[in-house]
Amino acid sequence: MRFLFAVLTLVLALACSPSAAKAETSELAPLAAKSLLLDIATAGNSLVAVGERGHVVISHDNGQTWTQSLTPTRALLTAVAFPDAQHGWAVGHDGVILATADSGKTWQRQDAGHDLETIFLDVLFLDAQRGFIVGAYGKFLLTTDGGKTWTPSRPSEEDVHYNRLTRDGAGWLYLAGESGTLLISRDGGVKWSRAEVPYEGSLYGVIPIDRSRLITYGLRGNIFVSTDSGATWNAEQAAVKVLIMGGTVRKDGTVILAGIGGNFFIGRDGEFKFTTWKPDGFGTSVADLIIAADGTLVTVGEAGAVRLTLPQ
Repeated sequence: MRFLFAVLTLVLALACSPSAAKAETSELAPLAAKSLLLDIATAGNSLVAVGERGHVVISHDNGQTWTQSLTPTRALLTAVAFPDAQHGWAVGHDGVILATADSGKTWQRQDAGHDLETIFLDVLFLDAQRGFIVGAYGKFLLTTDGGKTWTPSRPSEEDVHYNRLTRDGAGWLYLAGESGTLLISRDGGVKWSRAEVPYEGSLYGVIPIDRSRLITYGLRGNIFVSTDSGATWNAEQAAVKVLIMGGTVRKDGTVILAGIGGNFFIGRDGEFKFTTWKPDGFGTSVADLIIAADGTLVTVGEAGAVRLTLPQ
């Protein structure tokens, strides 16, 4: 039931009841790294993951062991981002915005602390000053002063739920959301244009392979590939029609997507004809995944943080 609640939060961004512990600090939990975690990011040579009850956990050994950092909230944290090794931000329920300047060891709030109706779903910083937060019902905030002030913006006239914001190596931004929404900015988030993905359901992320090749994914195993910078898209339906919630790409170009029920979809050799992989003994749902420095796949989700070895 815990993960069903998180899925409803991430996928549908439904309004929830106010948090009774919005102003309290998180609690040390011996199994925090095995509790519900929803996002993971790199901070220099470390990994940082966030999730339920304000949990933040950090690994300095590629996800083999984890330590917990206390935060000034018990709200569900849905996303985390680090533009450099020291500066990071985490966001979530109750309009919570957290910031760190010491690689995640300590966190401070940058929100007013009384926005119980806002659900943030993703955060992205271009550097230590310029950043974006997106969320339910068209929520889109930007900062140019490291989060001291946040300014609302509207990349689209539709108040859809924005699920994930991604940046490619050249600085283009990709914003995925419900109702087939995929917005692209070529100027760092000032202007946005809509990519015509042939799908009316929710999209949950974009993986930029290079400037021309893009992959987006969403509900019921829907995967779409573009080889012309998002001008046109081809459908690559996954064999298992489950919600795909996260994805990553290895240095060799291998794309790994993952979602509900421990189902993974792997595209190799630049062909992006995805094969299904279900690791032995792993049947829990995945919210996000990342390639650690040692090449290991680290997932976060219903079972917390888990290291996996990709099949040959």
